[in-house]
Amino acid sequence: MTRTVSPAEASVLERLELDRPELVTTSDLKRLLGEAGVGTAPALFAARLRAKGWFLPTERRGVWEFAPAAVAGPFSAHDPLRALKAFLAANPEAACALTFQAAAWANGLADRIPARPEVAASTAALRRRLPGSLDSSVFLPALATESLRGVPVLALESVITHMCVRPGAVRSWASAEEWLPALCAELHVEPLLRELADRPGSVRARAGYLLSGMRPDVSRAIRGLHVPGGTTWFGSRGKLVRHDNTWQIADTLLPFDPRDMETAR
Repeated sequence: MTRTVSPAEASVLERLELDRPELVTTSDLKRLLGEAGVGTAPALFAARLRAKGWFLPTERRGVWEFAPAAVAGPFSAHDPLRALKAFLAANPEAACALTFQAAAWANGLADRIPARPEVAASTAALRRRLPGSLDSSVFLPALATESLRGVPVLALESVITHMCVRPGAVRSWASAEEWLPALCAELHVEPLLRELADRPGSVRARAGYLLSGMRPDVSRAIRGLHVPGGTTWFGSRGKLVRHDNTWQIADTLLPFDPRDMETAR
């Protein structure tokens, strides 16, 4: 497919072809137009590039996916993280990161990413602003995030903690059974203890129970932090699936017994 351009468009596209950004924001375009000496307003210039197939729409206003000449037309790369990347391009200060299966996938520990990538938002207000195509829940990690596949990702120890802070936010524990052993094999004791240290006892109890089969060494370390209390529910109160005396867990949620699982070492 031929995509003709004017001399002014060519000067900007030449720079974009060299840099190959996945996404272009209004501020990026304003800077490029200034460097190229083009006086056209960024919004109008973007509209022209969209009409010719160089810019593709995203879920965020003022953020476009760049379709380089190599793709021979206005074809998206179908990046599963495009919605999150577009949101972060427009809101670089937003404190959010991949979690659950999406985080396992970003770390190469899960074969696939969910159709709606899971994202941990630091506040409820931020969660409400995230794109609807993401599966978001509120969680503020104690550990720093890392950048993988172009987006922030929770540390593995934070992922486990998030699962124990909000068990109901995990869309499919049956799917988690596939990738959780590989994730648990990569856990480190000290960062996990730091992530759990200031959490409620119920979170530590769930973590100790969840890791009791896959990482008994980590489970024992958590026991050193844990002050036994009353019953902790793993899932909403309801019909009991199993009970664990060590951690005083009433499990109504998990489709597997974590005490019988092993890590994928």
